[in-house]
Amino acid sequence: MISREAILIDNEAATPDEAILAAGNALLASGACSAEYVQAMLASYREFGPYFVIAPGIAMPHARPEQGALRAQLSVVRLRQPVVFGHTENDPVRLVLGLSATGQDEHIQLIQKLVTLLGDESALHLLLNSSDPDQIFRCFTHS
Repeated sequence: MISREAILIDNEAATPDEAILAAGNALLASGACSAEYVQAMLASYREFGPYFVIAPGIAMPHARPEQGALRAQLSVVRLRQPVVFGHTENDPVRLVLGLSATGQDEHIQLIQKLVTLLGDESALHLLLNSSDPDQIFRCFTHS
């Protein structure tokens, strides 16, 4: 679901594009997707807008599986400063959760796992405040 190298804490991003690229490049670095997938994540935002800003302060950019997803995985990028994506209700974004899935079943499983995790107040607090990437990794692997 997640690898340690796909977790970035206090990442510098001044724009939505930079935040999406950070999440995509974290997926790429962990071998979960191709470079084309990262570009498709960005293109999706440019074409469809901030539909993936799923909750206050939380975005989940992704692309279609056939655009270069290699395995099911998440990346976690917590931004040093929140970024406005243009979502009327959930801006600004501080937590960017990149998603790579090779099919609908994997996509649904990752979403279910995230919903459970984000619904846990203590886990959400940890994601938003911990300075220890290993602690965030354990939060995903032990929940």
